[in-house]
Amino acid sequence: MNSTSSTLRRSLLAVTLALLPGCGSKLIRLGDQIAEVSAGGRGGSAGGGSAGSGDAVGGATDNGGSDRVVGPGGDAGAAGSGESCLHAQVPAEAVLWIGDSWVLRPGTQHDRVRDYARGIHAIQDNEDYFNLAADASNMAAVAKQYDTRQGVTKVKVLLMDGGTWDPIAAQMAHTSVQTAIDNSISNFQQFLAKVASDGTVEHIVYFLVPELSTIPGVSTMRPRLQQACAESAVPCHFIDLQPYWAGHPEYTAADGIQSSEAGAVVIADLIWTTMQEHCIAQ
Repeated sequence: MNSTSSTLRRSLLAVTLALLPGCGSKLIRLGDQIAEVSAGGRGGSAGGGSAGSGDAVGGATDNGGSDRVVGPGGDAGAAGSGESCLHAQVPAEAVLWIGDSWVLRPGTQHDRVRDYARGIHAIQDNEDYFNLAADASNMAAVAKQYDTRQGVTKVKVLLMDGGTWDPIAAQMAHTSVQTAIDNSISNFQQFLAKVASDGTVEHIVYFLVPELSTIPGVSTMRPRLQQACAESAVPCHFIDLQPYWAGHPEYTAADGIQSSEAGAVVIADLIWTTMQEHCIAQ
């Protein structure tokens, strides 16, 4: 490989978001992958290509216009400043993080999303989104996190993962992983129905952890979780981390079961881009 090629590849490895103006289609550049994301079905989804392949993800839409590099402090302002999105309509207290350790660790996931929101003045500089995620939470426990906050204030936006601790716990207890998966999916469906019946949540952004040897059953759970999300009465935006993790071991922490700092940046940028795409809490 010559020096020019090496330089080009290094430049592509920077984690950069580039999007078209407004809340329409955009290109997500994560590492050396380029994936086009647009709204799909009731909720839409991110993911589905393979890392480094440049495969299109979701239904491609050509809105024209020029790319902007966005983020806190960038020349174009923070991501999500599209003029077609209503501004500052959702208070910080109405946006809730729920889930397990993939929301909590290393912490950049939620801090970076918060900073994007502050950067476009969707929330004040001294405000943050409420976070009730907890380590080792199964899907039933994740649902209770929502119930706890809903009893205090009416939640409008949920940012979450969840459900994959169930098969981990089953494997550790030497019980049926498949039964744990079935229970997790059922609890997720019941949770979505409960959120819909409460009538205050406008959007759910759900991300599924990647396939790691320490987390059994992710590939089995993926289509069922995605289907549940697609069938949700409340728009549920499904983000599949697997395409972005493939070929990037540096995105996984040394313990082999959590996201690394680099991986947390990817998660945050995917969540914020999804929020832009659908004008969620902009």
